[in-house]
Amino acid sequence: MLTSILTLALFGILLLMLETFLPGMIAGIIGTLSLLASLWLTFTAEELNHWSGGQRASLAIGILLITTVIMLAWLKWFAVKFFRRGFTLDTAIKGTAETPLAASPGSQGIALTELRPLGHAEIAGKRFEVRCQTGHAPAGAKVEVIAAEFGSLLVRAI
Repeated sequence: MLTSILTLALFGILLLMLETFLPGMIAGIIGTLSLLASLWLTFTAEELNHWSGGQRASLAIGILLITTVIMLAWLKWFAVKFFRRGFTLDTAIKGTAETPLAASPGSQGIALTELRPLGHAEIAGKRFEVRCQTGHAPAGAKVEVIAAEFGSLLVRAI
């Protein structure tokens, strides 16, 4: 009977390990049930009647501790590394990020396209996407930067 208990516990541990790779929780549920069955057999098996209650409790605690240690080691050193290799990007992008909205409030420029209210303007020698505060400005109109918005500049016609 001791062999059956240990086999059920080992089978449960292996299924819990397999659950880290398989979706659906089926392997995890069966593994947990297998571990619970091994614990239940530890306390109810008639072949272990000659064991004292303390010995049975020690076997149950041993099964739980060994399962916990094995699963923690598995998750820390093996399963996470398998997933990390497959699902994460290790390449780093070198360099600094330039902010395309480098025009400061008060800067002046010329509308390259008609601003209705969105369009393009040249400010300080660079082309920017802008939004006109008044709603409309013709191409070639002088514009002044009021503020920087997310992805564009807020301008008004001068």
